[in-house]
Amino acid sequence: MAESQQIKEFKPIIITPPHGIEFPDFKEVWEHRDLLIFLVRRELKSRFQQTVIGVLWIALQPIIQMLIFYLVLGILVKVPTDNVPYPVFFLSGFIVWQFFSQIVNASAFSMLSNIGIIVKSYFPRLVLPLAVTISSIVDFLVSFVIILVLMAMNGLPITTRFLLLPVLLILTMLFASGVGLLFGALMVSFRDVKNFLGFILMIWMYITPIMYPMSLIPEQYRVYARLNPLTSLVETYRWVFLGTGSLPPWSNFLISFIVALLIWLIGAIYFRNMENMIADVM
Repeated sequence: MAESQQIKEFKPIIITPPHGIEFPDFKEVWEHRDLLIFLVRRELKSRFQQTVIGVLWIALQPIIQMLIFYLVLGILVKVPTDNVPYPVFFLSGFIVWQFFSQIVNASAFSMLSNIGIIVKSYFPRLVLPLAVTISSIVDFLVSFVIILVLMAMNGLPITTRFLLLPVLLILTMLFASGVGLLFGALMVSFRDVKNFLGFILMIWMYITPIMYPMSLIPEQYRVYARLNPLTSLVETYRWVFLGTGSLPPWSNFLISFIVALLIWLIGAIYFRNMENMIADVM
């Protein structure tokens, strides 16, 4: 009797072939939240396992990049930074770029790097890019501590502007994750995409005002610079950290959120429709 009761309670997973455009199943992702938590822990653990200095590896990249650009642009070229010390100016933009590019890269390669478990078991593949996106917050927090230390060393105060950071982080994560999902889906069909991604991100970094201020761009070309979604994000982060420039209107934040959400949904839908093919093409 007990055995027959267990059989009735068992709910098999029925996998059916896709019909037309498939949308992300957020309910299914929520049901696999334990797997998502496990993958986040695995991502963080694998990053620091068997390393000598552990979490300090996260701090090394922005510090080394800061020293290089400070030597070249801060001392030799003497790029104007609105009376802000160049190391603080550079980091206030670079930690945004580092956060963005890390999410894009990790999300794009999430399916390829986990092909072993994808072909062996069924689970919503969306948890893979979500896990690396969530784990990237740790890297941002480490870089955030570095810039706070530099701000304190240069007498720059922490103000109520910092209350805007959670909104900016959500916008950055949505936008970066959406871009990463698009590239991840494209990699399933086109292998060349993984080679082009590095070049695209490198060019994207240089056309974004990270190591130079927006004021350095001629007035007639600034309208084109603002077509880059990261330009407004970096400028707003700088306003939060340093008080330079001005806060964009709240309507701009609403538009940015809607655009970031649309990009994420497009990326997630494309990712969802391509994930069914990965086991066949890899």
